[in-house]
Amino acid sequence: MNVSVMLEQLNDDAYRATAFAPAPLVAEASTRDKAVDKIQTMIRQRLAEVEMIQVEIPDQPIPRDPWNSLARSWQGHPDAAEFDQNLKNYRQEVDRDPQRP
Repeated sequence: MNVSVMLEQLNDDAYRATAFAPAPLVAEASTRDKAVDKIQTMIRQRLAEVEMIQVEIPDQPIPRDPWNSLARSWQGHPDAAEFDQNLKNYRQEVDRDPQRP
């Protein structure tokens, strides 16, 4: 198993190794090699205590037309009919005069 580890030099005699997966772990030591050895040991110890499994997360269906959810938000709204009529009136005005902004 390969685990990505972020290794950073804190100062001349301090290094920090940080692993985020399979569990968040941090090891600090006086040298680069010691920090890496320490984080490897910590990861091995942590993995010995747990079971690693894969979990499938089903994809959420994407609506065919994302505007549908917005349009449905007006469903049953008391101003929906008036709003719809205003849209139709505006569309007719634009169709009559395309230069209208």
